Amino acid sequence: MRFNTRTWPVYTAGTRQAKVDPKPAYQRGSVWSTTTQQLFIDSILRNYDVPKFYLRQVDHPNFDYEIIDGQQRLTAIWAFLGNEYALSEDSDNVKGHDIAGKTFEGMHDDLKQDFQGYELSVVVVEDASDDEIEDMFLRFQSGVPLNGPEKRNAIAGQIRDFIHATAGSHRLMTHSVTFKDNRYIHDEVVAQMLWIELSGGPVQISHKRLTEMYRANKSFRAGAQPAIRLKRVMNFLAKAFPKRTPELNKVNLISLYTIASELMENFVLSDREREFGQWFEGFERRRIENRRSTDDARDEDLADYDHYINQQTASLPSQKVRRELLMKDLLESMPDLTLIDRRRSFTEEQRITIFRRAGGKCANPNNNPDCATDCDWGNWHADHIKPHSRGGPTSVANGQLLCPNCNLKKAAA
Repeated sequence: MRFNTRTWPVYTAGTRQAKVDPKPAYQRGSVWSTTTQQLFIDSILRNYDVPKFYLRQVDHPNFDYEIIDGQQRLTAIWAFLGNEYALSEDSDNVKGHDIAGKTFEGMHDDLKQDFQGYELSVVVVEDASDDEIEDMFLRFQSGVPLNGPEKRNAIAGQIRDFIHATAGSHRLMTHSVTFKDNRYIHDEVVAQMLWIELSGGPVQISHKRLTEMYRANKSFRAGAQPAIRLKRVMNFLAKAFPKRTPELNKVNLISLYTIASELMENFVLSDREREFGQWFEGFERRRIENRRSTDDARDEDLADYDHYINQQTASLPSQKVRRELLMKDLLESMPDLTLIDRRRSFTEEQRITIFRRAGGKCANPNNNPDCATDCDWGNWHADHIKPHSRGGPTSVANGQLLCPNCNLKKAAA
């Protein structure tokens, strides 16, 4: 890693805007308010010293540099040069010229020239690894401290990329939840859900544990089983809550994810997504109403849940209590849930019975014109009449003989 210090006039920084990536993956979004931007520009106009800017030299088809430190300051300069905001109405004159409420174009020509000529100290970092850049970035942060999700987003790796892509594109996060994605909060929630899958159930959730997950899984594969299970449960919840649902806050979402993941491993939930969503909406209505009940009429389970969504929400004991209370209420509301038959494959004895009962002839359930009709022992499939994925048992009564053509067509239907 090498450091090359250069001097860029503001004018040069402006002309090179298109070649500087302001938002590499480890950077956060815009944090500075307009007031803070105004104050920074005012400081330059008064020729005050400003901190150094750190840029990483990159080999990229669109950019020559990416910002390590100075993102907020540099974007404030670019936005002011682009007349995207004006200076404060309370600004004092500079060199006898009025700047109050002025955009860059609105300032006196002498001030525009002085502003563009102001020299910025720019340190260009060359030949640096991702780990070295991550370390520099975290060390430089000051002013507005990074929160936990922002710090984790600075950890380069495939798990970070998977989480960020999922948080930004999955319908559960874009169309169902109501909490805003400020400062990578959606990334944090997806990370928590993935941590539950990696841990196999309720688990202690903390910044430290999630950071360890990011560091230990830098080579995480989007096709790995935890990722597949995550998407499967998120898909279920997105169908359960097809539009923005105020009850779906961060704490409730993690609790619901925990029980939905467990339920999908043990019960048949196909086509029952909305029933699940309506159950929880009703549960929340009862919980709110329960607060207003007298002591004698109060439901203790709802009162306990109310307590644990406000106390140590990320702790393992709190999560376990919420999980138990929600699961109990759900199973009382949906008592007809069918357990999944853990055995998917027919035994040899069952296959013989199904074959003999069918006389070796294909059941041809879809009137497939390519049906082979007559099958010999080595060329047929034992199929679930009611699909296993929908709770169909692996039994002779639910078994049928299909030729390979019909079974493949049924699977594709």
